[in-house]
Amino acid sequence: MATIDLGKVALTWKGTYNGATAYEPKDIVEYTTGGITSSYICTTASTGNVPTNTSYWSLMAKGQPQTFNDTVLRNDIATLAIRQATSENKSAYNTNSMYVDVFQDSTGIATQTNAFRSTDEYISTGSYVGGLQPDSFFMADGASGLDDVVNSVSATTNDISNTGGTPNTGSSFQKWSGYNYLALNNGTLKYDGIENYWNGAGAYTVDFWQRLASDAGGRSRYWSWDNSSYQVLMTYGTDYGTSADFNGYAQNGATGYEYPVSGTFNHPNTNRDWNHFRYVRDADNNHYYYFNGTLVGSRTQGDFGADSQTISNNDFRISGRRTGASTGGEFFQAFYTDFIMTPRALSTGASFTLPTEKASSTFNASGSIESNAITASSSITEMGAIISYQDFSGTNALNTDIVLQLSADNGSNYATATLEALPNYSSTIKMAKVNDLAVTAGTQLKYKVNFANQSSGSKEARILGVSLMY
Repeated sequence: MATIDLGKVALTWKGTYNGATAYEPKDIVEYTTGGITSSYICTTASTGNVPTNTSYWSLMAKGQPQTFNDTVLRNDIATLAIRQATSENKSAYNTNSMYVDVFQDSTGIATQTNAFRSTDEYISTGSYVGGLQPDSFFMADGASGLDDVVNSVSATTNDISNTGGTPNTGSSFQKWSGYNYLALNNGTLKYDGIENYWNGAGAYTVDFWQRLASDAGGRSRYWSWDNSSYQVLMTYGTDYGTSADFNGYAQNGATGYEYPVSGTFNHPNTNRDWNHFRYVRDADNNHYYYFNGTLVGSRTQGDFGADSQTISNNDFRISGRRTGASTGGEFFQAFYTDFIMTPRALSTGASFTLPTEKASSTFNASGSIESNAITASSSITEMGAIISYQDFSGTNALNTDIVLQLSADNGSNYATATLEALPNYSSTIKMAKVNDLAVTAGTQLKYKVNFANQSSGSKEARILGVSLMY
C-alpha cells in the first residue's frame, strides 16, 4: 500500500525559542522582546531566525508586560538627580539608595591621584591655578622671557617711537617667590600673531598683576589693541587723579573716541603695591573694570574700536599706545606685571576671588579620583552608577579613556564597570550608565574614576557628576 506523507498535521509546543534549534512549520514557541513574552508559530522551516522575523514566523498571541522595569526608572531618577544637583550647586549627598556628587566642592572626594577638582566644578587630569584657565590663549609673565608662554607668540620691544626704556624681565620685586615678572621700563611690548589662536569675536577677559616701578604720570595705558594702519582700536589704563580713573579710548585716523566708565575710583599714582586688574568684555558689549577683585566701573559701548567683534590681524601691546595715524606712541609706564587673556567673560558681578598663587598649569596623561565611603543600611552585592562627562577636547572612549570602578567593601575590592552611553545631557555634556554590577559584599560603598590617554588640547575628559545606585 502506498504511503502518503501528510507532513505535520498538529501544532507542536516547543517551549522557549532557542536559536540553535531547527523549527518546522506549526511549531510554536514563546519569545520575549521589549519586556513582553508572546507566542509565535513557525510558517517556514527555520534555524537561527528569531520569531519577530515575519518571513519565518507569525505572531499567535501577544503577551502583556509581566514585571515593572525598575532599572530604567532608577536610571532616570539618578540622571535627574545629577541635573538637579548641578542646577542647585549642591554638595555631595546621599539617600537610602543613591549618592550624588557634582563636585561643587571637595567634600565627597577621598583621594586624587594626578587628577584635580576644578573650581569650575569638574574633575580632570589638568590643573590650572593662579588665574590661568584651560582655554586661556595668552600668558606673558617673565618666567621664561618676554614671549607668550601659552602659544609662543613672540614679543617685539619698542616697535614705536617715544619710549623711555626697553622691557625686560625682573626679579627684585617679586609678587610670587621664585618667579620673574615683565619689567616694562617705560617701553612697550607688541605681540603680533594672537589672531592665530583667537579670532577676537565675542567675550574676553584680561587679567594682570601690576606694581608701579616709579610714580606714574597723569595718564598711563597698561595695554592696547592697534593695527598696521596706526588705528588705536582699544586702550586700557588710568587717568591718575580723576574720579573715574579707568577708561577706554579708541582712535580712527584723527578722530578719537573716549569711553568713560561709570563709577567712582581714584587710583593714586604713588601706589607701589602689587595690585590686580581685570578687564572683561561680555558678548553683549558690556565692559567691566575690576581692581583687586572688586568691580569699580562698567560701561556699554558700541562705537568704533574696542567693540569691533573682530580683533583679528591686529596687535596686542603691553604698556603705551600709538598716537593715532603715526608711528609714534605715548603714555608708556614703568611697571612690573604679568598678563593672561581668556576668550570668556570670567566675571560680571560685584566681585571675584583673587588668585593666591602664581599662574601655572599641570597636565597628566593618566590619573584617578576615589570617593569617600558611603555607608549603606545593609550589605550590598550589586551597584549601579550614572556619570556625566564632557569631551573638552578630542573624543574619550568609555571603558578605555574613562574607566569607572565600584566597591562595597571600602575599596578593598573594586569591580570594573562596562559603561554604556545614554542620551546626551546637552550638546556638549554626555551621560553613561552601568547597572547591577556585582561587587564584593559590604556596606562601605565607593566609586573610583580612572583617566587614561589624556593629552592637553587633543584628548581631555572632564567628569562633571557621579550618581551611585545601590
